[in-house]
Amino acid sequence: MKFNKDSAPMFRPTRLTFTKDKITSNKINGNRCSVWGIAHLLLYYQILKDIEDGELSPNQEVLFSAEAAREYGALRSTKGHVGEKRLLKDVLNQAISLNAPDCIVALFEVYGGWENTQRKLNELGRLLSLSRHSRIVPTGRKNDIQLTNIYDYYKIGVAFLELKKTTQFYMKNRNHIIRHTLYTPQGLLGEKENIFSSIFWGTDQNDCLIFIENGDQFECSLVINGKNVEATSQLAIRPDSESNNTELLQLKMGDSLTYKDWLMQGFDGYFLNERIIDEIEISHVSMDESYILRSSWDKVAFISLSAANVRSLIPGSRKTIHVNEQIEQSKLLDRISLIVTNEPILELKNKIPQYIVPDSLRFAYQYASYISEIYSGKFITITGSAGKSSTRLMLSHLLKDSGKIFENYGNANLHYPTFGLSLEINDAYDFILFEAAGASMNLFSYGNNAYIWQSNVAIITSIGTAHAVDGIERNVFVKKQIFFGVKEGGYAVINGDIPKEYLSPILKMAKELNLTILMYSLKEKDVDCFVTKKEVMRDRTDVSVSLMNKELHFSLKTDSDGQIQNAMAVLLAVECIGYSAEEFTDKLLEFKSFERILNPTKLQLEGKEMTLVDDTHNSSIEAAINGINYFASKKKFYKGKSILVLGETADLGNQTVEQHKRLEPAINAALADKVIIYGEPFKHLKLDGDNVVQCDTKEQIIQEICEEVTNDSFAFVKGSHGIGFYEVVNMLKEKANFVENQF
Repeated sequence: MKFNKDSAPMFRPTRLTFTKDKITSNKINGNRCSVWGIAHLLLYYQILKDIEDGELSPNQEVLFSAEAAREYGALRSTKGHVGEKRLLKDVLNQAISLNAPDCIVALFEVYGGWENTQRKLNELGRLLSLSRHSRIVPTGRKNDIQLTNIYDYYKIGVAFLELKKTTQFYMKNRNHIIRHTLYTPQGLLGEKENIFSSIFWGTDQNDCLIFIENGDQFECSLVINGKNVEATSQLAIRPDSESNNTELLQLKMGDSLTYKDWLMQGFDGYFLNERIIDEIEISHVSMDESYILRSSWDKVAFISLSAANVRSLIPGSRKTIHVNEQIEQSKLLDRISLIVTNEPILELKNKIPQYIVPDSLRFAYQYASYISEIYSGKFITITGSAGKSSTRLMLSHLLKDSGKIFENYGNANLHYPTFGLSLEINDAYDFILFEAAGASMNLFSYGNNAYIWQSNVAIITSIGTAHAVDGIERNVFVKKQIFFGVKEGGYAVINGDIPKEYLSPILKMAKELNLTILMYSLKEKDVDCFVTKKEVMRDRTDVSVSLMNKELHFSLKTDSDGQIQNAMAVLLAVECIGYSAEEFTDKLLEFKSFERILNPTKLQLEGKEMTLVDDTHNSSIEAAINGINYFASKKKFYKGKSILVLGETADLGNQTVEQHKRLEPAINAALADKVIIYGEPFKHLKLDGDNVVQCDTKEQIIQEICEEVTNDSFAFVKGSHGIGFYEVVNMLKEKANFVENQF
């Protein structure tokens, strides 16, 4: 790999302006972070919200604690004494206007001390999906591993803007006289008549939120990484935000550098043994041996994480040893050209070059951000409650003859794997296709992995109950944040059949981020891609669609309504990256998803030939409804009995029974000859007829199928991987004689 000098440092001064409804400047070109934290900002907001809601009084007293008094000699301290009392409205304004650390710490007493305050702020951080590594220091001060993404600041800024004007008044900067000493606000904004208030933080490098009043509308100007207060102020009030982003954030194309020189110029660190460096040749970057093994990579730069790094990326991990210890014993050392680690591996000092950095995870985050920004190929990201894997595989199938593709392994779409995959983004690939579960966009470590990505298109396939233990609304809130990872001028491709109550906030966020919205639907006609004709046959479905005023035709063998929706999303996406969708429609006929997605197999059971459709890759209520409808549309092509076999959908929490009741109409309308159900939630359903049997074991399911099967029977099996429902298919195949896989 070769790299360009000045390749997108994430700590470059950056400005973003927005109202509570919309970003009013260009989106950021690349991932931008600050070394300061957000705990103090969350504290200000929480107090203001509690004042607004009547939970706190602005005139209640705040008692300065011993912890607050210990900030006596700190820069900008108001030198509060132990036991000193001030009014809440004054201490809050002193903390905001003066960035006074003793006042910030004194405010912890409003909630009974730091531990109680921390719990409250962590819950607020969870609700806003703010990264954990931005909340390490209570006062927001600089910390070696603490980074705050600009979009975390943006979310807090929007929260401030949504407060009532009377509440925002408590933020209005003012002078304070404390024990005969005058304290002036930190910001150098003077009496700018349209600036309502501001919050500055930092010392040698400054960040700020400036709230500008335009009539009844408030706008926020957010600046991070200003060189000093004066430079930050000037950047914040600069009127031409468009030229600001262009001037400050564009990539500078300089002379190419070797990998070694680029590392030394771009990252804090040193080489352990410079005598063995020479010219390091790197083709791949990874932090997991399994990626190297799976793809047979060599010339790998391996980033070795500490146990704490790993635990921050994987919830529930009990990792106690540094990955260094695994690498020392690895059988893949001959494939590794460089090790990046925060602790030297002395045993390998003379064998493999090592770049020693302060923190391996921070290096990896910075590296992934840089490499994504300079990537020049086409980048598509996909999320949704169901259909994201099939959509990604369908895109891969269509684009495989157009260039080299890098994508998820299997359906590895959680936080740790998608972060690791981000390290491999580079121009050796023409296309990057990432599917992202909601868990990849959560608050672990440095937060939402989409912040790193700079995709051309983001697709949302569906929103529903899959893995929605915290509720569907929370699922929507998390998944729509994939749009933060789309470039300025990029596209949001959205399923228009998502229920309106969930579709509305998704569209709102896409509009807030100035994305071009394209929608597709099976039902609606006022969208960019819709079905004009559908003909279901035994072995496929022929579909005609209107796509951006073009009439297209395609056929699918994996042909549920959900897969038809996925095909429309894919065709819109290829249009967005500069191709003509009609060039790819013929390829859809040969598309096959994962082995256990709508996979038909002919079996001979009890001396009778039957067709079994395995749809047990995973399940959501929406996918189950799609599957039942698929079964209903196909059973007419078989002369034998139709058998519908359903296992419960897992990970629904306290919504389990309520959500399973949504299956009632589809099951009753399917008119199966036999309905076999498995799982506690189905006991609460009201299903028509005497053809329904509830089974308590998977062995009972097999027995029931054997008793019902007739020649040319059609059986459809749908259930969650989480309850091991695929075992039903395995057991049935073991009992039967294989005839042929219909694919």
